[in-house]
Amino acid sequence: MGERLVILGIAIVVALALYTLWRLWQRRRLARLRKVAAPIHAPPGVAGGKPTVLYFATAECAQCRLQQTPILAQLQNKVDVAIHKLDAIEHNALAQVYGIMTVPTTVVLDPQLRPVAVNHGVAPLHKLQGQVLASSPKSSPLA
Repeated sequence: MGERLVILGIAIVVALALYTLWRLWQRRRLARLRKVAAPIHAPPGVAGGKPTVLYFATAECAQCRLQQTPILAQLQNKVDVAIHKLDAIEHNALAQVYGIMTVPTTVVLDPQLRPVAVNHGVAPLHKLQGQVLASSPKSSPLA
């Protein structure tokens, strides 16, 4: 019994270490993308000037249709944001730029089309709203 607990403990530590390394890699990738002169990595038809969400999905993705799409519709009703739905298979090169391995994935861009956040999996409304508002230019409270 004791050996099994030790093995389980080692497995948990290894899993946590791998997750930490993956998160660190994601942060560094995002930092490198922010340094690239935008809109080099933006798809055609995406204009700057306001926060933008690139929404990667596929036709077969049930989570995309049933969960993420309604959340993005709510987001668009709450804040001034441009949302561009992209097929991850058709835009494979762009998906690779952002390190997308699963759908749905949302990429939040600031008004200069620099990436602010990449959310793998279904992103909740409050998280997306916070990322979009953080990427918006600060306005004066009296404006």
